[in-house]
Amino acid sequence: MMIHGMKRSWVDVEKFLEEPGEKEIRKVEGQKMAEVGWPDITDYWKNELKNRKIISEFMKDPLLGSKRLISMPDRVTNTINVVDSDEPVCRPTVINMYSEDLSNLDTWFDKWTSFMFKNSVRIPISETEFEETVPYKMLQPISKAKYPDITEDEAARSLPIQTLCGAIFDAILVHMMNTIVEPPVWQGLKKKMVENLNKQKVPHTVEILKRSYSGSDIIALQEVSSSFVI
Repeated sequence: MMIHGMKRSWVDVEKFLEEPGEKEIRKVEGQKMAEVGWPDITDYWKNELKNRKIISEFMKDPLLGSKRLISMPDRVTNTINVVDSDEPVCRPTVINMYSEDLSNLDTWFDKWTSFMFKNSVRIPISETEFEETVPYKMLQPISKAKYPDITEDEAARSLPIQTLCGAIFDAILVHMMNTIVEPPVWQGLKKKMVENLNKQKVPHTVEILKRSYSGSDIIALQEVSSSFVI
């Protein structure tokens, strides 16, 4: 039953992306970010993002990908492992283990801004030490030397710009899912997938390593979460 529901949902998502039609929002409305000492990007919002179509001109824009304006903030804030808890702290978005209600954009936005700018997290920095921080402080500037497609101006203001792009990305996903599927349906399906595929992923992986590679002198791990590092 779950597999059938997943297949139908993915077909609906594909149809939305390929033929958004009247569902495509022609203007992405902006919200003022919290005052955190970052440079103002009102001009960038108005000139570069505000009038884009959300699918054809934002989600499918290859430059946003090569500039890392969406993937960089997602990499840092998608799922944050914290001390004193087996459950990570997740950014309010469709694409992780976040389990609270995302049935409308107003609800999502309040939770997203609180997560990014208000709620503190305690992240492990060693086996015995942790650092208390707020997710926006975990973001890293995007270097033009490493990602040459980004402009000098975008690199200089990459912290607020990547935050804005990340927010737009998450908003589009929430809008898309609530447009093509009733919120109780897709959120219920997501919870089942998270429980079966995500929450037990690290313990299952560790068990495989212990069972199959316990006699190895060296085990190379690539692009793993901090759960495997600390």
